[in-house]
Amino acid sequence: MSILVLAPTLKTQSGHDHAFCTELIRYVGASDIRILASKKFQPEPDLPALPFFSVDPYAYQWIHQQKEPLPWKTLIRSAVQDLQRVDFSLYDKVILHTADPVYLIALDRSLRQFGGLLYLGFTLPPTFWLRSSMARKILSIASDIAIGSLRRRTRTVLYSETGAIRFDHRSLKCLLKLAPVQSVAIGGIGTAAERVPSDQSSRIKIGFFGAALDDKGFQVLLQLAADSAVSARFLIKLFLPPGQQELVEKVSSSNGVIWANSEDRDLETYFSCMSSVDLVYTLYSPDAYKDRMSGIVQDAILAGKPLLVTSSCTEMRRFIDRVAPGAYIHADYSVPNVARRLASALETLSKLSEHAREGAERLRKLKTIEAYFNPSTE
Repeated sequence: MSILVLAPTLKTQSGHDHAFCTELIRYVGASDIRILASKKFQPEPDLPALPFFSVDPYAYQWIHQQKEPLPWKTLIRSAVQDLQRVDFSLYDKVILHTADPVYLIALDRSLRQFGGLLYLGFTLPPTFWLRSSMARKILSIASDIAIGSLRRRTRTVLYSETGAIRFDHRSLKCLLKLAPVQSVAIGGIGTAAERVPSDQSSRIKIGFFGAALDDKGFQVLLQLAADSAVSARFLIKLFLPPGQQELVEKVSSSNGVIWANSEDRDLETYFSCMSSVDLVYTLYSPDAYKDRMSGIVQDAILAGKPLLVTSSCTEMRRFIDRVAPGAYIHADYSVPNVARRLASALETLSKLSEHAREGAERLRKLKTIEAYFNPSTE
């Protein structure tokens, strides 16, 4: 079996594609997989991906409102030139796990001699990439057309973490497929770096994982830490990515209810961090996550941890209801409402945790290499 992974969003030691490619190599073996990454990517011993793609999907100019944004046609032309250098006929399977609109459209224009199986993954929906109204309307429809064209010409497996692809103008059902992950122990003991002072150990610990973004409710979390009812019973643990030490020092010194850490974490350390909390914070902005899943949700359930979820983030709630029903509390995206819901959850936390541990066993069955490469409907 020869596999080609197209990963233009793979540029750092984190993110959807980094986790996916690392696990895929662990399962299948590096000799059977070729990974093409962003030109910005630095190959690693455990992830020998080739720096290749010239367009950075995360840096689409219309997302960040630059003074002189690049025309989308220019980006697509560059993406097509990238893909025209690939001989797809050499592979049995081609995977675009994080299908952004530009490389999705370019793939439709470039993929000709290919008799294998094409996997198109929508870890992030098309609406994630398209922030400008004009570009959003154009590329939303163009992405939909590209998917239809590829399905007519190739054997294509469409999948997402929610079982649906959501465009501006319609939704498209697809398979529910999740990135494979190695076996994770439930309820392990955190390392010394994740332990908290003894005078705070009796508090219920809420864990925040990832970048300190407004989309991920970080400002709401800081406001929540200032609530007297929350600070009396809870400790907020921030596990931030590398390079945010200044933020760690700022929030740690300004509020005694927050414990923060910023460092590199491999998969084992990451799950060890998650095992050190009682409740995982995914109270994300409904503007950004209404129709999106989050890898943090899956990871929390794998670790047997219940979650705090925004009431209007419907895809997250639908996913948890399917895999780990009863393993979360939900609240409106406001500090007073969250504080009230946390107070009411104190009596049910043990039951929430029990449901999360039961969900971990169900979720593992969806995150095996066999489940991923099974082209049938789940």
